[in-house]
Amino acid sequence: MNDDERLRVLRGQLEDDFRFIAECAQRHSDMVSRASLSTDDEMATMAVAYLLHNLYTAFEGYFLRIAKHFENSIDDASWHKELLERMRIEIPGMRPAVIDKDLAEPLDELRRFRHLFRNLYKSQLKSHRVREISDLVDDTVDRFDACHRRFVAWIDELLSLG
Repeated sequence: MNDDERLRVLRGQLEDDFRFIAECAQRHSDMVSRASLSTDDEMATMAVAYLLHNLYTAFEGYFLRIAKHFENSIDDASWHKELLERMRIEIPGMRPAVIDKDLAEPLDELRRFRHLFRNLYKSQLKSHRVREISDLVDDTVDRFDACHRRFVAWIDELLSLG
């Protein structure tokens, strides 16, 4: 596969990943609405938290595709945080920044929450914390939409030059 073909595959994968991110955000929004009607606050909180977990995992999959394509490795012990930091920076001669600093902050909140959710064993989720993180979702996904469009346009520009 030549470079143009690899870029076309990446572009298609990123579009598909973005659609999945949007679907995850919609499922989250639907669950937040349903949870507000629930009489079982703990189960509703767990359902919303699970969807927050899935949403960040979808973002991370998107970012991993880019890192693997352009940088070819992520091997640090704290690679989850490293990956997010890499997406915030331009790598001269390789690729532009994927996200800006202002978007990196709420994404990092989602990343930390996902870590907490995955490692929650003998304690319970705090419903107020789940609500705080949930409040970040709509704006984060809207802002990511602009970043995604900008990055895909950059790929299209590369393809038109090739």
